[in-house]
Order: sequence, then C-alpha cells, then structure tokens
Amino acid sequence: MNREEIRAAIVVLPEQILFASPELNHVSEIIAFQTNQLVDFVQTIDPQLTRVEATFLAAALIRGLPAHFNDNLELLAGVKEFAEEIKNAR
Repeated sequence: MNREEIRAAIVVLPEQILFASPELNHVSEIIAFQTNQLVDFVQTIDPQLTRVEATFLAAALIRGLPAHFNDNLELLAGVKEFAEEIKNAR
C-alpha cells in the first residue's frame, strides 16, 4: 500500500463527523467487541471456517435477526422490554 492509498483509507467525510459523540464512540466499541464475540462463537460451531468466513456468517446472522424476532413474539416482547429499560434509564 502506498502513501496515497493510506491517506484515502483514513478520509472522514463531514457528515460522519456530525454524528460523532462520546456516547456513539463508546457504543461502537461495545458493538465491535460483541461482534467479535459472535465471530468467535461461529468459529466454535465450525472451526474450519476462516476468520473472514466466520465474520461473513456472523453478518448474515445479524442481518436475519429482525425476521427472527418478528417470527417469535416472546423474543420481540423481550426486545421491547429492554428498549423500555434503556429509555427509562435516560
């Protein structure tokens, strides 16, 4: 990778700066850690998956979560309850 490619890789667009906050940075770190944990779990299911393959599968699992919650009213109720707890903690 040459110097031009490196500079291009770290460009931050103005609209991204508008959304930056300490709270968002903190929760971004949490979601990154939790995603890493999910990828670790996926690799326990099939240890022959590469890290990239396990990450791809984890992304597919995350993508499918809304449909899974909508198909399971008990899980959906739990998500709604947790959302209320978060709002009440403001």
